[in-house]
Amino acid sequence: MCRLQGHEVLEAANGAKAIELGTGGRPDLVLVDWVLPDISGTEVILELRRQGVMSPMVMLTGRSTKTDEVVGLEVGADDYITKPFDSRILAARINAHLRRSALTQAGPGREGILTVGALQIDNAARRVRVGNEEITLTMTEFNLLAVLAANPERVLTRAQLRDKVWGYPHDLDDHSVDPHVQRLRRKLSGLASPGVSIEAVPGLGYRLSVKSA
Repeated sequence: MCRLQGHEVLEAANGAKAIELGTGGRPDLVLVDWVLPDISGTEVILELRRQGVMSPMVMLTGRSTKTDEVVGLEVGADDYITKPFDSRILAARINAHLRRSALTQAGPGREGILTVGALQIDNAARRVRVGNEEITLTMTEFNLLAVLAANPERVLTRAQLRDKVWGYPHDLDDHSVDPHVQRLRRKLSGLASPGVSIEAVPGLGYRLSVKSA
């Protein structure tokens, strides 16, 4: 273990060790390179997500094509940073993710619960339920849902969602929001009767549509 800019850092020399540390210690944030000696960083993120690690995950990579970016985000990364990068920018993004992640430590409570359709969104506890069924979301997915649910039936542009959810300047374009929305839509569609759906509005963005009872 070492310390970097006030943070305790666990280092992994390969993907297998990263998965071991990620599932064993449940880190506050995972920073992973795409290219590793044994498996790819995308496989590390996929496996950590499969094992229920919902901490923010940041992908570092020299791959800068749009396809690579989409793949990185679709497997579960919350952020995607291409090399070369300014270390100060990396530190700022890490701190921004950690500030948001700290909200997950709040205890459950009835205050701040937003009900949209059949969804109950508890902003204090960072939980989403439909009746007794809870949906497991990453931090980014939760924030996206919370923003959309606070504006039901209103179209939010990709730029608006990007700014509200990430909240800091970054080099991802507006369409980097799409993979996160698609993952969220798949999770909502897996619920029995969520009472809402996320609709794409061509050329604009997305809206949360509330279904009639």
